[in-house]
Amino acid sequence: MSYDPLFKLPTGTDDIESVFKTARGSTYAHHADTTSTRNRSGANHKDTSTGIQQRSGKTIYMDPKDVDKVAGLYQNAETATKFVRVFENGKDTGKLALQYTEDYGPKKAGTTLAQVPYTNKPAVGLNPVEIFGSESPIGSSGRNIHFGNVITEVHPKPSRLGGKLGIAAALASGTGAASAGELRQAAGDVVESFLPIGLTPSALNTNENEELAKRRKMLPTISKARGGVIKMPAEYSSGSWKLI
Repeated sequence: MSYDPLFKLPTGTDDIESVFKTARGSTYAHHADTTSTRNRSGANHKDTSTGIQQRSGKTIYMDPKDVDKVAGLYQNAETATKFVRVFENGKDTGKLALQYTEDYGPKKAGTTLAQVPYTNKPAVGLNPVEIFGSESPIGSSGRNIHFGNVITEVHPKPSRLGGKLGIAAALASGTGAASAGELRQAAGDVVESFLPIGLTPSALNTNENEELAKRRKMLPTISKARGGVIKMPAEYSSGSWKLI
């Protein structure tokens, strides 16, 4: 699935920290408030529906072996369970406990079935766990939590949506406190930011390479001989220079 729909959400892109893809092809936006939005792929699934799904209430990331320890128990319709964060001496341990919320045979409500670690940031090799509700009552198969497939790639928020583009904007205006090294890097990032995620100039066709070359010529440069002084392109004029 493409990342593009994630950059057209009604909520905008300001809070998107990264985007990632999972083994089945779904793409996700990871938001600054530790929620996520999934662009669902129906590949290799009985339900072949696709597209943007409901934003999670919270999303955490877990090792696949730890998902295996708790997912089946949580999705068991014969028991009532919930996830709770584990604290020690008032401090978050970075672990979740799966507990019964009703007596089950000799096991009493509040009994912990398993404890597993988690993180709040996506990484290759982890599974996204989208939480819409922490409890799975009797008769439910754990629909309040979506256990996603393993993450195969993660991309920081593209520079065309912020970050280093802001440095380049400061470069163009002559303001900001970025170093000469940062400005040189930003200039290159601005060019690359116009490319689709995962593409490099060598992967583009001839016409696109020519267009990229034109854009590079329009970028400011740094003069090492003059101590990092910014040199604007020949086509620059204060009334026409614009970054998009």
